[in-house]
Amino acid sequence: MNINIILPYKETYSDKLAGAVSLLVAEVKNKSKFKKNIKIFGSLNLKNPLTKDYINCDLSRKPFYYIYGKTFYYLKIIKKKISLEKSIIEIHNRPQAAKFFLDNNNNNKIILYFHNDPLTLRGSKYAYQRIFLLKNLDKIIFVSDWTKRQFFKNLPINDSEKCTIIYPGSTFLKKIPKKKNNIVFAGKLNKSKGYNLFIKVISEVLKKNKSWSCDIVGDDPRYFEKIHHPRIYYHGWLPYNETMKIFEKSKIAVIPSLWEEPLGRTAIEAASRGCVSIISKRGGLVETNSHGIFLNYVTKEELFNKLNKIINSPSLINLYSKKTLEEFKHSILKTVKEVNIIYKELL
Repeated sequence: MNINIILPYKETYSDKLAGAVSLLVAEVKNKSKFKKNIKIFGSLNLKNPLTKDYINCDLSRKPFYYIYGKTFYYLKIIKKKISLEKSIIEIHNRPQAAKFFLDNNNNNKIILYFHNDPLTLRGSKYAYQRIFLLKNLDKIIFVSDWTKRQFFKNLPINDSEKCTIIYPGSTFLKKIPKKKNNIVFAGKLNKSKGYNLFIKVISEVLKKNKSWSCDIVGDDPRYFEKIHHPRIYYHGWLPYNETMKIFEKSKIAVIPSLWEEPLGRTAIEAASRGCVSIISKRGGLVETNSHGIFLNYVTKEELFNKLNKIINSPSLINLYSKKTLEEFKHSILKTVKEVNIIYKELL
């Protein structure tokens, strides 16, 4: 029996530009005991996809674009490529696609994986849509408790045996590596991720602390302020392993999101490398790290004070770093084990 994983339309399943969905899918594909059964479907023609068995659903022919839309056309192509024999269809972050396959089902088992707030996604915004998904899907997976709670808002029930939380995990270090006096910000360089706030604070922090530096990993298609400073290094998007090396060498990571993060993979990755993490209390971010330094208010003053305090207390850095690694709770092996249990149950 095949396990057909359907990526969101336009998801880039490649090393340098992989997002949270692609990284999770690739880890499961590589480590699952069902990896020989897994096929991954996407819409982009990639020279070097993250894993083998990636199937590109070529959208170069456009007969239905202007009538039905690209997403519908993308799903129709996938449907033709999926074997008619009984299989698992695992859909990531697209309730609309889950509805399509429920309407065109051939005794397949269907899983829907929520990586974002269900109340913001087409196909699950309204209560009647979520009730339909609950009644008809075989399994619904959430990346955080916060995401699950959003799904059940305004529903007559607050849980279901079909629903489960599986945190996207990471590999992690067994001991604290040799670290530099370095601060890292990784992610989209926009207001919702807190970059606008961070960039105003970091120059003041470095001015006060001459032995410290900062790495900024990420980019944004829109305009963002870029500070020219001898100890601030902009890298743009990096391959996953290079980003992890920057976390590994850095003492502090800052994740000051202003929007309601469904979870926050960056916070998990920073914790996995023993970074002292300064994190906002937005959405599922509080679930990423038992020993994060949380911002009660996401303001310039509070971020500056928290950064300055931890920088000037080496013993606190060592304590938080040690506890973060010792009690790291989101191992990728745990993630894969929990996914395997669902595959086995449905198979």
